[in-house]
Amino acid sequence: QRDLVARLQQDQQYFQRLARSVWRVQEDERRRLSRDLHDGIGQSLTAILRLLSQAIDTVHDAPQDAQVSLEKTRAIALQTFADTRALSRLLRPQILDELGLEAALRWLARSVGETHALEIRVDVQEPPPQLDGERNTLIFRLAQEALTNAARHAQARSVEIALSHDDERVHLRIRDDGRGCDMAHALAKGTDGHSSGIGGMRDRVRLFNGEFEMQSRPGAGCSIACTFPLRTSGDGTLS
Repeated sequence: QRDLVARLQQDQQYFQRLARSVWRVQEDERRRLSRDLHDGIGQSLTAILRLLSQAIDTVHDAPQDAQVSLEKTRAIALQTFADTRALSRLLRPQILDELGLEAALRWLARSVGETHALEIRVDVQEPPPQLDGERNTLIFRLAQEALTNAARHAQARSVEIALSHDDERVHLRIRDDGRGCDMAHALAKGTDGHSSGIGGMRDRVRLFNGEFEMQSRPGAGCSIACTFPLRTSGDGTLS
């Protein structure tokens, strides 16, 4: 009985840590969105208002100066519109719901590759795995986080994303040629709450009864492998 109580306490502590980790992931995503809105769209709108005020003040006395201000305003407005659309797609890309996971992964690779000058190859087994909406979202978010890490932190030049499956499980593998990292240090930071990148990916996979493996060392790139069940069993549990 003591052993059983100890195991139950350990399980309770594990799920508490897991819940906190998921909460940190959500808060970090909100923080990132807030920063992007403030630094990108907020500053652009401020510039638009300033240029419009200049144009209004000079439209009668210096129409040519007003025209220049309006042309600058139009350019900034177009860029702000493009940034807003990109941010909206990253929050919840409609292509994931409308065209499916493979199309969403290829769009993500193209978008991130163009933005960060990355060469990204996507290899999806034919036919693609038949997944529910939650697993489609999970794979997309894992790939999104891995590409963000590769572009912003690992300083990678190329990334490979491979998605395959068998009769029972789906396999996602992501490799980059970046500067790598100390795996124990990266995963420990995710566990103790100082970072939710790699640790958040691991915990998301565990929520789906999956397995998360990472191989990396300084100067040797990074390889991430995620495996989890294809579907949920009839009683609502993961099979």
